[in-house]
Amino acid sequence: MMSTSLFSALPPELICQVFESADDFSVVAALAQTARIFYHTWRENPTSICRAVAPRVFSNLTDAEQLLDMQEEAEAVSQSQGGREQKSIIRAKRLLSNARCVSAAGDNWASFCQIHESYERGEDPYMRPSEFARFEHAFYCVWTIGVMGSTPHLQGQASAFLDECSPRELCRLAELGDWAENFNGNDFGSSGLDFEDEVWKAGCDLVSKRWEAYMKQRRTISIPDFTPINFFAFFDHTQRYIKHIPDE
Repeated sequence: MMSTSLFSALPPELICQVFESADDFSVVAALAQTARIFYHTWRENPTSICRAVAPRVFSNLTDAEQLLDMQEEAEAVSQSQGGREQKSIIRAKRLLSNARCVSAAGDNWASFCQIHESYERGEDPYMRPSEFARFEHAFYCVWTIGVMGSTPHLQGQASAFLDECSPRELCRLAELGDWAENFNGNDFGSSGLDFEDEVWKAGCDLVSKRWEAYMKQRRTISIPDFTPINFFAFFDHTQRYIKHIPDE
């Protein structure tokens, strides 16, 4: 094993590159504990390290960062609270905390749906990465809308966000909200996710009302009768029903 003195002789730029090549943040955490020089490199370069590692960890990084931005705005984080690098570390930790909530919700949703028992699943009946990706995108969006909708100075942004959603997107968000409100036990272990809190209630309510307003102006859409609770917005084999909705 390389001695501490040899670690100290490595250029900081090289150590930073080692961090940036990590597969995930558990590797980053392990590296930071390897030696003092590694710890200091992490503390001094969290922004560049997080930006390099995050795309390998998050399939919906843009959505995850959008939620994080809104959470910080909602809390009116003061620019004077701590240094820039300290804020980057806090931001990375929150990004991971949010991701644990998304993962817990995805597992719960998959367990509820039991989609592998559904009709028309073919040779790959279990929940697929593409289906989890759609679910996670909708999850982040409804959560973001909830943050904005439950924060007085951001409520206008919640409305603007929904204005930008196509009918197909609204359908997916509404189905996510329906599941969150009615079809889970709200038991997500240590993740901290709580669909009964103010933020999630606001998000689900805003999405539901916007979808209902859209539906009042349109004919009833065609939905499948061979999936759990007739859900269809996220599954590969039911995307044809989504395509029946005008993508205005």
